[in-house]
Amino acid sequence: MDMHTGVKNHECDVCGKPFIRQSKLKLHMDMHAGIKSHESDVCGKAFTRKGDLKLHMDIHAGIKVYICDVCGKAFTRKYDMKRHMDMHADVKKHKCDICGKAVIDKSSLRRHMVIHAGIKNHECNRCGRAFTYKSALRHHMNIHAGIKNHECDVCGKAFIRKRDLKRHMDMHAGVQKHKCDICGKAFTDKSSLRRHMVIHAGIKNHECDVCGKAFTRKDHLKHHMDMHAGFKKYECDVCGKAFAWKLSLKPHMDMHAGVKNQKCDVCGKAFFDKNTISHHMNIHAGIKNHECDVCGKAFTGNGNLKLHMDMHAGIKIYKCDVCGKAFTWKCNLKRHMNMHAGVKNHECDVCGKAFTRKHHLGHHMDMHAGVKNHKCYVCGKAFARKAHLKSHMDMHARVK
Repeated sequence: MDMHTGVKNHECDVCGKPFIRQSKLKLHMDMHAGIKSHESDVCGKAFTRKGDLKLHMDIHAGIKVYICDVCGKAFTRKYDMKRHMDMHADVKKHKCDICGKAVIDKSSLRRHMVIHAGIKNHECNRCGRAFTYKSALRHHMNIHAGIKNHECDVCGKAFIRKRDLKRHMDMHAGVQKHKCDICGKAFTDKSSLRRHMVIHAGIKNHECDVCGKAFTRKDHLKHHMDMHAGFKKYECDVCGKAFAWKLSLKPHMDMHAGVKNQKCDVCGKAFFDKNTISHHMNIHAGIKNHECDVCGKAFTGNGNLKLHMDMHAGIKIYKCDVCGKAFTWKCNLKRHMNMHAGVKNHECDVCGKAFTRKHHLGHHMDMHAGVKNHKCYVCGKAFARKAHLKSHMDMHARVK
């Protein structure tokens, strides 16, 4: 008989598929005709074949006889387990003709093709947002309900979607699969890489209504607006100083810990934060974009210009506790205090004489070199130091 010989003489008139037995062909033809005689008593779902109904009922009963050898996950149908095993083996046989994306099975490819068709039949009844997949709508509804079932075992942060938790766990593990082709910086997920690429493109669509400053990202504008509003929710546990930005608090905490992670490639000097090293690199490049309106002197950083303007205004907030002399710059007070303490770090290589300040050593070295830049306009005598010329001029004044 045909059944024993394995000959498939019974062919489908619709799709041409052959069968050994007439009964199998009949069941197959029912599928084409959309006839589903076998219905589930639990959910009402109907099937063409009795065997498919039985497998479906196993789902309701929680019967899962097919177990994955790799991760232990169990399945009701052998086909589902096989597809799952392909995932472990990273087998992706079915490729999209439009974008080239490869997926594990035909059903996944069909779901993917719906994206290209732009079909979004699943609409949220609360906000009206539509989705391609029912599962995506379900996750979206969890956002409205505030349901976060996927919790991180490391830090306790919870997520609505399992894949968001997985990406978060990659962050803890230091996994950064997505790399920028321009600067080489790597990221945990694609969305972070996309946001980063906007920086390279120089696109700044988010503008501040107060000062007009534009930002690449919406969240950066939000933090900036908090600064205008005086909101500083990130507070230092050590000194109590508050910041509008969380990323500003981190380098501040590094300062307390004495950690300097930002190192200059030119001179090796280390800094607490990226902003400071950026200003420092301008020094090496000779870039001075901040100019004084009073005398025209230019500076690398805005902070240095501000201190310079304080000098013009006569503002001296740094006062010596010993003699009461005040200074505009903190570094000048520090050098002055070294004088009181007798600290002389700048030593002459020729005679060993030490000085409190570097430029005093410089004048002293001019003396050894015979350089005399300070000339008396009365008698023409020249001196290595300005102070020596002044004393000489006082002598002329006494003679008169």
